[in-house]
Amino acid sequence: MVCSHILSNVDSIESKVPVNTVVYKDDCMYNFDTAENNELGLDVCLKCFQSYSRGDYDYTSEHCKDSSHSTFLNVVKRLKPVDEKDIEERQNKMAKLEIKEFKEEEVYDIKYNIYCSIDNETFKLEEVPDKYQQLSDSVIKSNSSSRQEDIKAWEQEILPCEHSIEIQQFKSNVDLSKCTQCELKENLWICLHCGALGCGREQFGSNTPGNSHALKHYEMSQHPVAVKLGSLSADDIDNYDAYCYQCNDEVKIPNLLQYLKTFDIDLQKAVKTEKNLIELNLDQNLNWEFQLDGANGEKLKPIFGGNFTGLSNLGNSCYLNSVVQGLFDLDAYQQYFKDKQFPTYQQISNPSKDLKSQMLKIYNGLSSGKYSKPNVLKGDDYQLGIKPTMFKSLIGEEHPEFKTNKQQDAFEFLIYLLDKLDSEYGYDLNKSFKSILTSKVLCSNCFKGSARDDLVDNLSLNIEDEVLKIEEGQKTYKEVELIDSFKQYCEDEIIEGFKCEKCNETTNAIKSVGFKSFPKNLIVNINRIKLENWVPIKINVPVNIPEKIDLSDFRVELDENFEYKKEEKSQFTANEDIKNNLMQMGFPENRCIKALYKTGNNTLDEAMNWLFSHMEDADIDEPLVIEETKSEVSEELINNVMAMGFDHKLSKKALILNNSDPNAAVEWLFNNPNDDGELDTQPSKVDLAEEKPKLIEELTNSTISPHYKLKSIICHKGTSPHTGHYVIFIKKVIDGEEKWVLFNDEKVVECDESNIEDMKTNGYIYIFESV
Repeated sequence: MVCSHILSNVDSIESKVPVNTVVYKDDCMYNFDTAENNELGLDVCLKCFQSYSRGDYDYTSEHCKDSSHSTFLNVVKRLKPVDEKDIEERQNKMAKLEIKEFKEEEVYDIKYNIYCSIDNETFKLEEVPDKYQQLSDSVIKSNSSSRQEDIKAWEQEILPCEHSIEIQQFKSNVDLSKCTQCELKENLWICLHCGALGCGREQFGSNTPGNSHALKHYEMSQHPVAVKLGSLSADDIDNYDAYCYQCNDEVKIPNLLQYLKTFDIDLQKAVKTEKNLIELNLDQNLNWEFQLDGANGEKLKPIFGGNFTGLSNLGNSCYLNSVVQGLFDLDAYQQYFKDKQFPTYQQISNPSKDLKSQMLKIYNGLSSGKYSKPNVLKGDDYQLGIKPTMFKSLIGEEHPEFKTNKQQDAFEFLIYLLDKLDSEYGYDLNKSFKSILTSKVLCSNCFKGSARDDLVDNLSLNIEDEVLKIEEGQKTYKEVELIDSFKQYCEDEIIEGFKCEKCNETTNAIKSVGFKSFPKNLIVNINRIKLENWVPIKINVPVNIPEKIDLSDFRVELDENFEYKKEEKSQFTANEDIKNNLMQMGFPENRCIKALYKTGNNTLDEAMNWLFSHMEDADIDEPLVIEETKSEVSEELINNVMAMGFDHKLSKKALILNNSDPNAAVEWLFNNPNDDGELDTQPSKVDLAEEKPKLIEELTNSTISPHYKLKSIICHKGTSPHTGHYVIFIKKVIDGEEKWVLFNDEKVVECDESNIEDMKTNGYIYIFESV
């Protein structure tokens, strides 16, 4: 007999999940308990369709008290028993389950019941009224929140480009057996313009060979669109590899079937012979070892417990995992979140949409040690790790790149995340990263000068890239010291043709920069991207691991000859780090500022692509001129964007967000296909402009030491920050001794000397702590 509360609630519940309702059934809203790892399973509320758990803390009961929602669908998943010989097959199934190719029922025994929180009783589905059974069946069949957020979790969002929509072809006889310029018979790409067959680039992180002859064909012919032959399949004609070399991106090709027939290739009879780029990416992310073997060939020792919790890779999310691990390792973050409480249901009805809730959830998940245990699905050597699905979805929902499942630049993400957290918390959380950099300019004629203070939370430094030798196309670089990059950053720079406001002479001036105050935690990015033949490449210069650094020599010195410039209000401030990266690649400053303005100040890639496509603009080198902001955009511009197939509401929003630039608006629309067109009119949660003067005064009077010890290094393997793999090495105290620990997604291991070379050649972001 079911309890009275279940019976009394029959009329108030739905018979199925309402249309467009998100069902949160992956993990608890407040911790990382799941139907698999919690003995009592997961309780899905049959009113708000959010999940809660009963364990160390009874979040289900708490939700019931806050919301008066008392009935839940209880889901318990237990691994099916298998023989030892079948363990490897099950692990392979679990890996494929991550990309939704296998059903959970193949791995788990799953039980569903109805739970009443008020009476603390559980009932079988067949015991409860039909309406509960119907609603439960609807919940079971519905996509989970993470599934609904990204229905193809590992696939990239690939769209046609202007070059792949209409392809001019030239009939020719084609030999499809091998590359026309070498003997390779795999990784072959056919030019859809003339049929030339060339091998692709070597796929980093895989055994796929390549000599880049398809790319060389494009450079000679300017035929941009090519397709990988081995990826074509009659069984899945929409899933293939195509690339536009002019756009430097993967593309879809409308009418591919007809284009292939020009060269006597029948897509409807094609048999796939090679892994496509998505599958190669998947293999790389799931199986990357990143030196998990020690100097003597033995496996590095896995570590478990509090503050040794891994983060599962959600699909190219290693950049996010590494950044999050680095931040939550710091005392500033641990102390800030230590005593924080989750807001109540009345305050925040959906924790998945509340950044403070998600940050607290991650803190609890990483620090508790509850989820850092050996797991049979990883062969008992590693843990499963926690999945920051809600956090990733929330933090990236307003960013065209971070909301995708493409690999991203960890440093760009770190900057973006710090800005988002500042807008949520004010300067309280990230105060330890803040410092004041003072730029000064001294006239060589009258010896008077000006100075300007900038509030910063990171530094991006150049490194010397002296090549010692080249063998088989591989460059060996001279090892460098990080302190030399600080010297270069702060050294005097001569400005020729300087117009002095004091003596009114045109002369030379000396420009330099230094620290007015030092941060408690110093974030340093080294610029490993270099432009070669207008192609950005990553340079693997070994940087000696700077266990300690002394920045005393880089403190700014001012005398009575300098006066401070007043802070000028500007309608647009270019992202300083991205601007510097672009300038280091050889682009003039005016071009860099204009590119960042036109692309929304978002990412290095977006700005660089804009620059490449606007190189011939007559006004490309003129200073940026911003017209007075208008609350409305012209109907003519709206109609121009609507001609691309977008409705009036979306077109107007895109133009408003992109300063009435129709090209940028169309690009924004393609990057935000699911946007509802509503303009966010809510005020900022925190007035940073109001807090800034107080923070600057506090930093000006601070006595933080310029002596630092290294806390962690985010490392990257790959040819570009947007490909390859990120991990983080963190200094931890183990058995009373400081040791390096490698956090490679969910794999957490104690390091030895074999990891030193990885840290030297792949170090990308360094986090220091003042001592």
